[in-house]
Amino acid sequence: MNNPLSDQKQLTLRSLLAKLDNLKELQTDPELQLIELQRDEVLFEEGDEADGMYIVVAGVLGVRTKLPDGTETIIDKLAPGATVGELAVLSGQPRTATVFAINNAGLIHLSQSSFEQMTKADQGQLVDIDKTVVERWRRLQLASILQDLFGQFETDELHQLQSQLSWRHLSNGDKLFSQGDAADGMYIMVSGRLREKNAPSGSEHNTAVEYAAGDTVGEYALFTDDLRTTTVFAVRETDVVYLTKSVFEELTRQRPEWLRKIALTLVLRQQQLLNQTKPLPPTTLNIVLMPASQSVDTNMFARQLGAALEKSGSALLLDSSRFDELYGRPDASQTPPGAPENAAITAWIGEMEAKYTYLLFAADYSAGPWTERCINQADRVLIIANPAEDPAPGVAEQILTGVEVPLRTELVLWHSPATERPQGTSAWLDGRDLHSHHHIRQEDAGHMDRLARRLTGKAVGLALSGGSARGFAHLGVHRAIEELDIPIDYVGATSMGAVLGAAIVTTGSNRELMDVSKAAANPKVLFDRTLPLTSIMASKKVTQFTKDFFKDLRIEDQWIPFFCIATNITTAQRVIIQRGPLWRAVRSSMAIPGVFAPVIEDGEIIVDGNAMDNFPARLLAEFTESDRIIGVNVSRYKEKKRQYDFDSSISGWDILFSRLNPFAKGKRAPSIVSLILRTQEVNSAQRAREEEGYVDLMILPEIKRGRHVGIPEIRTDHPTWL
Repeated sequence: MNNPLSDQKQLTLRSLLAKLDNLKELQTDPELQLIELQRDEVLFEEGDEADGMYIVVAGVLGVRTKLPDGTETIIDKLAPGATVGELAVLSGQPRTATVFAINNAGLIHLSQSSFEQMTKADQGQLVDIDKTVVERWRRLQLASILQDLFGQFETDELHQLQSQLSWRHLSNGDKLFSQGDAADGMYIMVSGRLREKNAPSGSEHNTAVEYAAGDTVGEYALFTDDLRTTTVFAVRETDVVYLTKSVFEELTRQRPEWLRKIALTLVLRQQQLLNQTKPLPPTTLNIVLMPASQSVDTNMFARQLGAALEKSGSALLLDSSRFDELYGRPDASQTPPGAPENAAITAWIGEMEAKYTYLLFAADYSAGPWTERCINQADRVLIIANPAEDPAPGVAEQILTGVEVPLRTELVLWHSPATERPQGTSAWLDGRDLHSHHHIRQEDAGHMDRLARRLTGKAVGLALSGGSARGFAHLGVHRAIEELDIPIDYVGATSMGAVLGAAIVTTGSNRELMDVSKAAANPKVLFDRTLPLTSIMASKKVTQFTKDFFKDLRIEDQWIPFFCIATNITTAQRVIIQRGPLWRAVRSSMAIPGVFAPVIEDGEIIVDGNAMDNFPARLLAEFTESDRIIGVNVSRYKEKKRQYDFDSSISGWDILFSRLNPFAKGKRAPSIVSLILRTQEVNSAQRAREEEGYVDLMILPEIKRGRHVGIPEIRTDHPTWL
């Protein structure tokens, strides 16, 4: 196939090269070769090592690539004058597609050194090649996405559709469209990340709807003449294509099945909006690791996080030197975002996004082109900090304040290996606009695995309901979780569930938990009756119990994140407690109205969370962004029927006398405490049923009088991740 050039072919080659920007110095290059291909003969295979680039002299070449399902499709045709293989030469990476001859063809092969000589002699030629790289990458990525959306295409069909789509590039803050805009088509995402302006209805954690490569946006415009109902903008560097209604209608006349596919997408999306029961975990992520100080070894952290992420997908670490090495051009990482060759660099990053599940960008501590590029590519920013240092924001971190659309930012406090329990977290949280924070102990693989699960939507959350004394049934479930070695990454709870949930995140072992529970089950420890004007109990004992056990521990200082629910009856609002003294949070969550005294916060009355949200599974699903929620609900949906000795009025004196008189039959009547507790349960029972939709494993312990605890009811199949 490869032949040294004959005299005649040398003349032909010189004539061709003379037309390529008069690069006469290449005309006598001894490394130049003329390659002749027969019909269907392969020039190189996808995955081959690169040995240079080619210029098509005669004939037509086809470019085909493998789709995720293993099938191959032709995504491009190359006519005389086209270049091929330049991306691999630029980046030093294996070939990204298979190239073959559609008919007999001739090509000029330029070795790596010839290519470098050509681009050195004329930088404009390099810019032209960069443009070709961008165009080639776009067609490659779009072909794969179109096949996923609509199914298999004939080559001509694919080319026709691609030619009718218009491309658009957006950067952070650029609007794709605004609410109220006229609409006559939909967008197909090729790369990047888009976000809707508002969080979903009912969200308490600012979890906005986001779109990634392969998603469609604005599909309703294909079927209606309505105006846009939301505002959508880019979070980072993003490429989309626009499919107009008229083009879609014409294409669906040829391929009616496309109409069904888009309609199905609309139905599924509407179901998610109306009936979403589980958050959708991200399928790919660009994670920027930003050091809070110069002493933080971001590369070491990245390697450890990358190893943890590899358990759920492929990961690639990119610091500035590694980027230059892989891209194949010195100082490519220092290319300003506005430079002409920036489009090719962005395209190459898109190629890596398509190849790897997770890209880890290790930013520099100082400001500069590389740090700016990292921020431009970020889906999430992790600020990596040494908790022993000054909590003031670092130099690179301050750059984030200038970003038009705030990036999702999370704080990682990277503790020394000897740290037993974090402290002083509050100083790091104050003054920062953070989505969440994480405590990671160095050299602790379990901690890094927990962070990886949080980042990838695979965190295991434990939701514990209230239920007064029945809450002790949570102990048995926790013991089973411990015996099965299931990691718990987040705990959310209410009332008695808050007592045990807080104990889980602070003690860890079920044995220690049992000791705490024995103390909590002793009436002498919790109960101190008083004149029942505000509550039956004076509540000094229950307050002292929470103080004695949780001491000076704070919620934000725990290795495992925790929140509990209380109710503000002054403002009639649910209270989500995520920071502050742990004892006070638990005491507020279990302040059963009429039984224990309420907690007063700035003149407002805080009582048991049972009144508003006795089983916070939905909230836990939002906080973890995971569908791996284990729910334990010990509250009864229905009380057992009993016979009572009164109708619509009652005398407390008669009941007391019947119970004191050994010769009289005791009159049966519910107690004040049981009525209060049951009233709260009834109020939240319906909401608790709705919360079950957010739970992957629902456990309803069968609790009976005395010491017997029946076999728990499992409301869902055992999930595959257990």
